[in-house]
Amino acid sequence: MSEAFRSIPRKTPQRSPSDDAEVIQLWHQYKTQPGNPQLREKLILRYLHLVRYVVSRLPISLPVSIAQEDLISYGTMGLMEAVERYDVSRGLKFETYAVTRIRGSIIDQLRFQDWVPRGVRKRSKEVSEAMARLEEKLGRTATEDELAEEMGVTKNKLKIILAESSNLMISLDESRGDESSNTSLMDLVEDKNSPDPQGELEIGELRKRLAEALGKLPEREKLLIALYYHENMTLKEIGEVISVSESRVCQLHAQAILRLRSALNQ
Repeated sequence: MSEAFRSIPRKTPQRSPSDDAEVIQLWHQYKTQPGNPQLREKLILRYLHLVRYVVSRLPISLPVSIAQEDLISYGTMGLMEAVERYDVSRGLKFETYAVTRIRGSIIDQLRFQDWVPRGVRKRSKEVSEAMARLEEKLGRTATEDELAEEMGVTKNKLKIILAESSNLMISLDESRGDESSNTSLMDLVEDKNSPDPQGELEIGELRKRLAEALGKLPEREKLLIALYYHENMTLKEIGEVISVSESRVCQLHAQAILRLRSALNQ
């Protein structure tokens, strides 16, 4: 997988040196004049393209009741929060920081609306539990055939369940464990400001468990996660790389994240 991964071109857009100098100066002015509405608006407009970028990459199928404009509105709120909270001194690229906040804002709003049927949530949980049972029994990740047999459904029915599960907004932004948890999978790989010693130990352990869970994924799912979250490729582009349809990539993404969630919840 590593050779294939390295051969994929980076998707990060290139900026000219003059653009970099201009944006650095803009950030410097904003941080020396916190709350300046004109500078804040300039920064938001400068990075507004990130909102559409995130919306275009959401691995879900939305009902007709939710328009793309709604998602852009939710994402813009996340962008505004990112501009307010961004710390230039940390050395983290704003784009990297903002994309996480934008995606999280969209997901939070969709979860609040809770438009996914309860039956879909129930079936998604059953898949996650079946994965955990099989991994304990087999000592490895289960194949789709084994998972379908464990659940007592056909392979085609399993694919339908996985497609439905993708609508749960299952992603690295999803909270792990029970619903009261505020820690997401993305939090485990995100740099935190001065965590307390106990929190640092817990996050370190969770990162280790996440790395182990990622290492146990089937090669195709491992590659998919790397291309989607690290290389910022769209589902369509990933489908072209691994020679499957976009809908199949969506199913595989849901399956991979269910495996990770199952591993972290054990």
